[in-house]
Amino acid sequence: MEEVKYLIPEESIDAIMNNVSVLREIENDLRDIFTKNHYLEVLMPSFEYADLYYDMDIGIEEEKMFQFINHEGKRVALRTDFTVPLARLYSSQNEDGEKRYCYFGKVYRKEKRHKGRSSEFFQAGVELLGKDGFDGDIECLTIIQQTIQYLKLKDIKIEISSAKFYKRLCELVDDKSFIKILKKRDISSIENLIQQKNIQSPLKELLIQLPQCFGDISMINEMINIIQDQQLKESLIELKEMYEKLNMKDVFSFDLAMTPSMKYYTGIMIKGYSPYSAETIINGGRYDKLMNHFHKTVPAIGFSYNLSHILTALEKEEEANA
Repeated sequence: MEEVKYLIPEESIDAIMNNVSVLREIENDLRDIFTKNHYLEVLMPSFEYADLYYDMDIGIEEEKMFQFINHEGKRVALRTDFTVPLARLYSSQNEDGEKRYCYFGKVYRKEKRHKGRSSEFFQAGVELLGKDGFDGDIECLTIIQQTIQYLKLKDIKIEISSAKFYKRLCELVDDKSFIKILKKRDISSIENLIQQKNIQSPLKELLIQLPQCFGDISMINEMINIIQDQQLKESLIELKEMYEKLNMKDVFSFDLAMTPSMKYYTGIMIKGYSPYSAETIINGGRYDKLMNHFHKTVPAIGFSYNLSHILTALEKEEEANA
């Protein structure tokens, strides 16, 4: 009789006991900090109606979603993120004002098959709804500052940018290929695009510089002086003014070639990196227009920790230092 091997699907990864204990320790430390900052922990359903994601066009392709037909004959999907379900939760409550939510759990997205790559990810994060302007941005950035040491990784870098800057740049270039080119920071492709579109100065010079436009506040000051388009300039001035209100500035740097991980970002964008992870370990940003889909006008900002990527980075860091 043929031996039956009980294996897990390629999309899944078993967590070994060492990883579990580290995961729970990080989660508990994050939970303590979230609670001290008055964030209420919520448990969100694993399934949402697929139309919720389709209608909002958040930037996750349909083919990346795990979808099913339920007993009602309607399409449901495993949650692909926490922000959209939490926006739905907020909109369903008959009250306005500031709300602070935090969460821990898994999200599910189909990924290209690759050794060690899973389609389920442990996440933790916060969502701050109803607080606009710099105050909300600074509150979230301060929480990131407070939590970095508890992620157990060395040399974490937090980069910030502006979705307003990015979207205006896309308007000026007016070419769908620009987004992919910018993600790759491909200078030769940018030069080809400039030639094909006959892009003239001063936008031409800006695009050529863009892949190297990362660094501290001096880079932002330099770009403010160079850039002539008023909307681009104003988005950088806004970013600078927010940065100057931070208490601890050393943690953060800027990246003007940053592309949004989600379509719904409208203001500040946040990404965190470890030298031991090919993927970002922190993602977030302001999304003031997302609640419009639920017929509410509510400013909001949030960010998440990809705990699965953090665990992988910790293993690689330990191996490198062994």
